[in-house]
Amino acid sequence: MPLNRHLLRTCETGRSAAVSGSLPDPAYGGLFRLPDKGERTRPEWSVLDMICRERRWLKRGTETIFGMILSIVLLTACATAGGEGGGDAASGPTRTVEHDMGEAEVPTQPQRIVALELPYIDMLASLRVSPVGLVDDGDPENLIPEVRSRIGEWESVGSRSEPNLEQIAKLEPDLIIADNDRHAAIYDELSAIAPTVVFTARYAGYEKTLDVARQVGDAINKTEEMNAEIGRLEGRLDELSRADSEGDGSHSLAVIPRERGTAQVLGEGSYVADILDRVRVPYAPEAAAYPADADSASTGLEGLAEIDPAVLFVMTDAETTMKPWESSEVWRKLTAVENGDVHAVSRALWTRSRGLVSMELIAEEAVELFDGR
Repeated sequence: MPLNRHLLRTCETGRSAAVSGSLPDPAYGGLFRLPDKGERTRPEWSVLDMICRERRWLKRGTETIFGMILSIVLLTACATAGGEGGGDAASGPTRTVEHDMGEAEVPTQPQRIVALELPYIDMLASLRVSPVGLVDDGDPENLIPEVRSRIGEWESVGSRSEPNLEQIAKLEPDLIIADNDRHAAIYDELSAIAPTVVFTARYAGYEKTLDVARQVGDAINKTEEMNAEIGRLEGRLDELSRADSEGDGSHSLAVIPRERGTAQVLGEGSYVADILDRVRVPYAPEAAAYPADADSASTGLEGLAEIDPAVLFVMTDAETTMKPWESSEVWRKLTAVENGDVHAVSRALWTRSRGLVSMELIAEEAVELFDGR
């Protein structure tokens, strides 16, 4: 075997053979003796050193390049997987959405929505859009049955006043809908989780609620669908609207029982009062004395006696009842009480849901109860 070919084979044998003191060479009986220290100055051994060094450099270079390619592939795969989770809004096309606290870059078609106030859940339900997470204050019954049936299963993220930021982040939302009155202070924290839009629905009356619904529709890129639903709702309320709004001069009033026998009066311009006015169920003019911006104010039973409405809509739930009033002589002498026109209605429906679904249901119930006297 020519020596130069033997030298190449020598480099390929690896470190183990070199350590053993001999290298394979079929031309020389199977083993080739490594040179003594004095012999390594011969030209052929210098050539051997050069060849081996070059081959080791090429091997290391190939490994480095392969490692770089592998890293790029892995990074690309991780980025793709992260985008598929829905937590990174920048992974797809976005739209600029204006809201009460500025602008947000929102995915063109958000798929993982978290809603932090009941009216926004109701508005999503009106379009049969199911949020992945929402606030229910720890009780699913805080959502009216019609809303629950439309949105299906959900993950609770705590209460309206204190949503659980950790739980929200685990859901990897691509859009958060928050309320200005409740969540302005945590807007930055919410925005760090996902694009966040902030609206004001908590104390909104009828027209303002429709405006907020349009904003929600725009945020989820369903402007046309929301406008169509509002149009349908307006037509339905026209159908429900009573022909004679004055009638015998009787008026209604909506209240919520409070502690120590007081009543929370829903003022003129509030959500409920506006809905009743929209379908021509007359509302007590004395309600104008109660602030519309806070939606209601409290009064004692004596205050109710001064208004003395013909029909009382009393918003109740498991913990809020009329029982504390029943022993009061003032309560028993109210016109509505004497005539049997006190109607216990769902607090979840009349005072919490505050969207388009609940708006229609309240109007239907109010007209039926008022006309059914």
